Amino acid sequence: MYKGNSFGFVDRIVKKLVGMKIGILYIGIGKYLSLWDDFYKTSQKYLFPDAEKVYFVFTDSDDFFPESVVKLYQKDLGGRNNTLYRFKMFYEHRTALSQCDYLFFFNGDVVFKRTILSKELIPCESEGYLLALSWHIYQIKSPKKFPYDRNPNSLAYISYDEGVYYFQGGLNGGRTKEYLELAEQCMIAVDIDVEKNNIAAVADESYLNRYLLNKKIKIVDTIYGKPEKFFFPIHAKIIFRDKGTFFHSKGIEHVGCINYKPALLRFFIDLSKYLRYFHKKCLLFFHD
Repeated sequence: MYKGNSFGFVDRIVKKLVGMKIGILYIGIGKYLSLWDDFYKTSQKYLFPDAEKVYFVFTDSDDFFPESVVKLYQKDLGGRNNTLYRFKMFYEHRTALSQCDYLFFFNGDVVFKRTILSKELIPCESEGYLLALSWHIYQIKSPKKFPYDRNPNSLAYISYDEGVYYFQGGLNGGRTKEYLELAEQCMIAVDIDVEKNNIAAVADESYLNRYLLNKKIKIVDTIYGKPEKFFFPIHAKIIFRDKGTFFHSKGIEHVGCINYKPALLRFFIDLSKYLRYFHKKCLLFFHD
């Protein structure tokens, strides 16, 4: 169901585009819409300046958006369900989304810090036309320690003997055809598991990891999705803002995790992890 901008307006936006059409998927439900302004302003400044962008905002808000934004009404499903059913939200609007050549989802708390050209994120044929984010802290861990879903009754299940990468849910995308296939399969798996009360441990992220298991895709690291409280890498192009700090500054109630480690200790822990990751990358580079 469309609210705000009509489906005809979707057509008018997309028909204006020349060349590559990149759809930006954004979920702004309830208080999370307060993060939208910074996302949009920094995206307009830094994201894909070499391509045309159309924004698809899934929201329950009656607010008006800029002309380049398609507002898609999304009921507030409450807390975790707004994340769990993320791929279902996308797939239900596949007709509108299919008018774009590529689709990319970014977490609502994202701000862009440096220029990102389309070639940096767009996956090619040898990468299965799909992209996902894997933080460097997981690339120096044993896969046995990844937070994969270990419940064999869940369709997101990954055994301790499987896996090479752990993918974060805050950035993923690809060519529209392949990305909508991903969304459809994750949606189906979620619906089946919910029916059987076998919901995966890390919501949509668990199903994403299961779908991408053993697939050759384009993988980007923390440069394209650094949590605000990470010290490294210092040259990150995308930051995931600390939602607790942001909402507190706006006087909005939010329950989140608190890191009680002193800042200096966190700095050296982060430095150690990043140096290990950098060393691993160098070894792989020279080995190739």
